[in-house]
Amino acid sequence: MVGNIVFIFLLAVLTGCAPLPTKPGFDGVQTLVGARMPQEITWRQTQKERLVHQAGVTDQLKSPLTLDAALRIALVNNPRLQASYEKLSMDYGDLLQAGLPANPSLSFSFRSSSVGVGREFGVVQDVLSLLTLAPRKRLATAMFEETKLNAAQHVLQLATEVKKAYFTVRADQDAFSFTKEVTASAALAADFAERQNQAGNIGTRELALRQEFHARAVLESSRQELAVAESRERLSRVLGVQGDWQLANTALDALDEIPALKSLEAKALDQRYDIGAMKKRVERLADALGVADRFRYLSILGLGVNYARETDGEKLRGPSVELGLPLWDRGQGNRLRMQAELREGERNLEALALDAVGEVRNAFARLDSARLSIKHFRTTLLPLHERIVAETLKFYNGMLLGVYDLLLDRQNQLTAQRDYIDTIKSYWLAQAELEHAIGGASLGKATETEPPAAKIETPPAEHKHH
Repeated sequence: MVGNIVFIFLLAVLTGCAPLPTKPGFDGVQTLVGARMPQEITWRQTQKERLVHQAGVTDQLKSPLTLDAALRIALVNNPRLQASYEKLSMDYGDLLQAGLPANPSLSFSFRSSSVGVGREFGVVQDVLSLLTLAPRKRLATAMFEETKLNAAQHVLQLATEVKKAYFTVRADQDAFSFTKEVTASAALAADFAERQNQAGNIGTRELALRQEFHARAVLESSRQELAVAESRERLSRVLGVQGDWQLANTALDALDEIPALKSLEAKALDQRYDIGAMKKRVERLADALGVADRFRYLSILGLGVNYARETDGEKLRGPSVELGLPLWDRGQGNRLRMQAELREGERNLEALALDAVGEVRNAFARLDSARLSIKHFRTTLLPLHERIVAETLKFYNGMLLGVYDLLLDRQNQLTAQRDYIDTIKSYWLAQAELEHAIGGASLGKATETEPPAAKIETPPAEHKHH
């Protein structure tokens, strides 16, 4: 008997001293993320790990930043993402705790009389904790699976933020380049107009019009420069860096075809990890309510042994039972709350599904509209502006049009190219949002290529016979 008790005690001590995992559930999150994107994720816990990864990030920032490099940096360096992984350890701790029965309780009592002193010893084990051990562990396991799905969703959400921030910087910088060219062209026209005014060839009104156009171009250039600074700072925060960096000199080619809307809606409902996590939550709440219903009349159940020595020296031994009487508290309040939580979860699941479909439709509409606009720019609008500038240059060389006509056509061409860049930006943002709406899966392969060089000649400030 004593040997059995010692064995059980040693087994409990050894079980309690077993090593705990340092990154529980993270391999499951890596598997979930790996099914949607090629970049790897890392959970940095120790100072040594942080220093190693920080050195790697510093090395990557020395090279021009591509979209793939930006994603890899953010997924190992974003502090909020790293903080979200700690929820895995928290819920794994709840899982371990749920698999442990309650500790037995030991009681002592002493009684004295004129005859002598009586003693009583008792050991009681909470049997209810043993009966509910399996369902408690099952519920905690379901919660842990829900947490892993949510962690994977956080990764995909961050990846979407990185893409949108990267595309915004890329487009803003390109737009700023065209804005500077428009400003330079306007400055050229204003300078030429001032010289003509001094020579008496144009009046004060014509000079003021050219100067006003240049002033507005300078203001627009300042605004665009601010937009570049803000978008770069936004990308830096998402990457989790503070140092300087440069984007790679690449351009992203837009996709020509978009999958059918119905297939995208089906993918969203089937692939999104936040919907999967909400389904797990509803199943867990329903299971928890069933457990509460089964044990609502059993609040306390303890079994043990009791030893007593009466004051006259007589020894008494025997089992003991401790049972809670469900006179008032039968878990009514808890079960009412759990029923409400279950209904809340079911309605939230319905709302989440509706939101997912709505996000797919909105992003699809923006993406399709941007795709058609890009096609119109490429096939019609940009070639027309190129032809207009070329024809105006011919008339200018033939002394049939003035320098202001040539400068105005060039400014219109640069403005159209800037509008084209804005449309490309809208396409990239809509594509990132649509990929996130369908669960983080890639919509297609956006390629990074060297941007075509702009073949736009700078018009001369004045013609030889002006």
